[in-house]
Amino acid sequence: MKPLVVVYDYAIWRWYSIRGRFCFTVLGHRISVLPKDKGIARELAAHRIHEPLATQLIESYLKPGMNVVDIGSNIGYYALLEARLVGAQGRVIAIEPVPDNFRQLSKNIRDNGYKNILKYQVAIGDQKGTVPMHISEKSNWHCLSPVPWKTTEILVPVTTLDALLATCRLHSVDLVRMDLEGYEVVVIRGMQQTLAKYSPKLLVELHPQVIGTQAIVGYLRLLKSLGYTLEWLIDQERDRPLRWLFLEAERVTLDELTADARIRDDERAVTVLLSRNSPNLGVRGLDRQEMDATLLSAGGSPDMG
Repeated sequence: MKPLVVVYDYAIWRWYSIRGRFCFTVLGHRISVLPKDKGIARELAAHRIHEPLATQLIESYLKPGMNVVDIGSNIGYYALLEARLVGAQGRVIAIEPVPDNFRQLSKNIRDNGYKNILKYQVAIGDQKGTVPMHISEKSNWHCLSPVPWKTTEILVPVTTLDALLATCRLHSVDLVRMDLEGYEVVVIRGMQQTLAKYSPKLLVELHPQVIGTQAIVGYLRLLKSLGYTLEWLIDQERDRPLRWLFLEAERVTLDELTADARIRDDERAVTVLLSRNSPNLGVRGLDRQEMDATLLSAGGSPDMG
């Protein structure tokens, strides 16, 4: 089915491109895409949805008045959905470092009239400064981690999530969504205060094909040591238009996931939803040495750049 979907997506995208149409109605929002994008733009043009199962998880969890941190907002597919679900009393912190993506994100927020989205053009890491961003032909594949596919590089500002949220004055953080193509193992080192203070749910894409199996295993063990448990697992290879109809989100434990062949052998990307069942677990957080030791115990590297 995958080759047929790829051909279909290209044909539909080509049809719209010839006609100069780059704005589509997606889940009730008007979303303008980047004309040269070979990633999410084609998917939205052809199917009007992105990652259907992850979308359903967000829709089932978010309620009016909640606050969401969206790291790697791209052009705003998830940020717009989150803003609608949390309503005027909630807030979405939309974070996107790539200039082209950020401009498109800003346009889509403006065109849909949302006032409850705070947007930041910055990368999130474990320290403040600047970092090289690897730019892909697919706008939703840009990343801070070195990747096996063709990219160019730009420099972007970086800060920690703890530092950024210190300026936002939020009474709660109910969900942190991260789409970082492997850099999530670095980001967590700069969000210890956030985890300790708010105990948010985490919706994270894991990319063992980018950073290696052992780095993912170390990351999952670190989350377990912080009191997190796994609620849902989604196989990203099938969380795509049409294919998702044959897939359901899975219930597995963190220990089962670290031993799963999809992580260990196939190095397939997965999306996980994690929660802290007891906010008091690990409320102290871990210092940098403790976190690095946990990552290294699985054979992973604490340094990604």
